Amino acid sequence: MKDKHILAISSVYPLTPDGNHGAFIREVIIRLQSTGARFTVFAPAYEGSKSYVLEGVTVHRFRYCPKPFENLVRDGAPTKIQRQPLYLIAAALYIVLGTFQLFWLCLRERPNLLHVNWPFPHGLMALPASKLLGIPMVFSFYGGELLLAKKFPFVATMLRWLLPVARQVTVISSFTQGLVRKLAISKTLTLIPYGLTIEAKPAKVRQSSEVPKLLFVGRLDERKGVRYLLDALPLILAEEQIELRIVGKGILEAELQAQCQSLGLDEVVDFLGFVTKEELAEEYATCDIFVLPAIVDSKGDTEGLGIVMIEALAHAKPVVATAVGGIPDVITPEVTGKLVPEKNPEALANAIVNLLRDPQKAAAMGQQGLLDIQDRFNWDRIIPLWQNVFNQALD
Repeated sequence: MKDKHILAISSVYPLTPDGNHGAFIREVIIRLQSTGARFTVFAPAYEGSKSYVLEGVTVHRFRYCPKPFENLVRDGAPTKIQRQPLYLIAAALYIVLGTFQLFWLCLRERPNLLHVNWPFPHGLMALPASKLLGIPMVFSFYGGELLLAKKFPFVATMLRWLLPVARQVTVISSFTQGLVRKLAISKTLTLIPYGLTIEAKPAKVRQSSEVPKLLFVGRLDERKGVRYLLDALPLILAEEQIELRIVGKGILEAELQAQCQSLGLDEVVDFLGFVTKEELAEEYATCDIFVLPAIVDSKGDTEGLGIVMIEALAHAKPVVATAVGGIPDVITPEVTGKLVPEKNPEALANAIVNLLRDPQKAAAMGQQGLLDIQDRFNWDRIIPLWQNVFNQALD
C-alpha cells in the first residue's frame, strides 16, 4: 500500500474530528495512514458544505441538489424517501451528478484503488471510472443496501451485476455475510467488524444516592426501536427508579419527545442530541446499562452490527438489546448482555429490571464484555485485515 492513492466513496463522513456520521470509515482511514498510503474521500455535500481537509485527508464533497434539499443521507435515504417521495428526485440527482463528478475526480487524480462503501448506489456510480480508467474496486457492505435488495428486486439485480466487478468484498457481520452470499454464492468475502471510534474511559461506579442510568446512543429513526424502549419505561418505573439518557438526533425526535409527554416520562428521559466524543465516552462510563432496542423496520432495514454496543462493552457496561440483524455477533446472551425479542416492551423491561436487581451479575457481564471486545474488536486485529484486503486488490 505504500505510496498508493486510495479513494474512499461514502455517503457519510465527519465534518469535524468530533463528528459521528461515518466515524468508523474515518477511523479506518486514519489508522491505515501509517502504511504510507494516501487516502482521499468522495462524499455528498450536506446542505452546500464545501470540500475540506480533515486530519490530513482531503474530503471532496459533491453537490447534487439545491442547498435546502441536500440532506438526503443525513437521516437515511430510504427513510427520507418513504416519508417524502419527492426525495426520489434528489436520489436520482445524487446518482447521476455523483457519477459524473466522481469520474472527473478520478480522471484528474488517477487513484490506484476505489474503496466503495455501500455498493448500492456507490458501486453503480464508481463503475464508469473503474471500467474506463482501469481502477480496481473494493466493495464494503454494511447491511442497509442488502436489506433494500430483499425488498426491491431491481436492487438485488444491480448488486448481482456489480459484485463480480469488485476485486475484494468486505462485510461487517455474519448477518451481512449471509445476505451477500444469497446474491453471490461463490464470491470471496472478508468479515471485518467495526472497531472503537472513541477512547474508552474507565467505568464509574454509581453512588448509592444516585438513580440508575440507562443509555441509548444512535440515530432516532424507526429501525433503532426507541419507541419500544419508551413503552417499557413505565413497566420499569413500577419496579425500580431509573433515568434514560438518549444521545443522538433524527427524523423521529419530535415524535419520541411527544411520546414521552403522553407517557408522563419527561422527568426521567433526557434527549441530549449530538455530543462530542469526550462527552459520549463520559455517558458510557457513567451509565448502568446500555440499551439497543433495534427492530426490523417497515423498509426491511435493521442493525448491521451495532458499533454503539462495542463502545458500551469497551466501557465494561452490560447491554440489553434485541436479537435482530448483526447484534448477536456482538452480544453473547447471559455472558456479555441480554438479548430479547424485537418490538417487545415487556421483555425489555424484564431484562433491564433483572440486571438492576442483580448488580453483581451486571458488573460481571460488563467485565466479560470488555475482555471480549479487547479480543475480537481490537484495532490490532482489524487493521491487518484491511491491509490484506487492500493489498490483494492492488496486486
